[in-house]
Amino acid sequence: MIIVAIIIVAFPFFLNFLVLLNIGCPVAGNPATWIAFWPSYLSAIASFGMIALTSMALFYNNKTLANNKEQLNEMKRQWDEEHSPNVSVSFSQLGNVAYLRLINTSHVEIKNLKISGDFYNGEEKNDFFNMKLLEQFNIDIEPHGIRNIVLHNNIVPLTDNFYFILQLYYNGMQKEIKVYCNDLYLVGDVIVWRQLIDSIRKIK
Repeated sequence: MIIVAIIIVAFPFFLNFLVLLNIGCPVAGNPATWIAFWPSYLSAIASFGMIALTSMALFYNNKTLANNKEQLNEMKRQWDEEHSPNVSVSFSQLGNVAYLRLINTSHVEIKNLKISGDFYNGEEKNDFFNMKLLEQFNIDIEPHGIRNIVLHNNIVPLTDNFYFILQLYYNGMQKEIKVYCNDLYLVGDVIVWRQLIDSIRKIK
């Protein structure tokens, strides 16, 4: 841009030098004509400068708008992610009692959660747990709340060959999740024994 500006400014002086130079060739117009050329030339330069500045301003404004749009989209994505219902499931064990722990990891309430699925040993389905029991539950979970579903009250430790493939239905969504039994969740919070006993009695 600096080089272009130098050329634009220097061109009239160079042209004037050629006009005054006695090179034996006829020159169009007279000195008064060339003096009148300067206002037109300077006006053209000023117009070009305004157009260039306007174009640069539009370019940077469009770039700023594009950046702002990306930031807004990212903020919207984060907001949607934080306010979308989400449930995580882990296999837990307390003594000989095995259960699925459901954790609402979102800021919204989970409504009418239903679960179905199968239990596997390797690639083969296994009937160690009565998975039909899961379909009897219809669960609400408050934001960041926890629910425990008792599966068995006299269980032995399971190896990493055992896992669940579960289908979760909640808030108009469907989610498939794989839960490994060796990835055992160690209970860190207090479980109300009355609720646990009531859950076992319901299964019986």
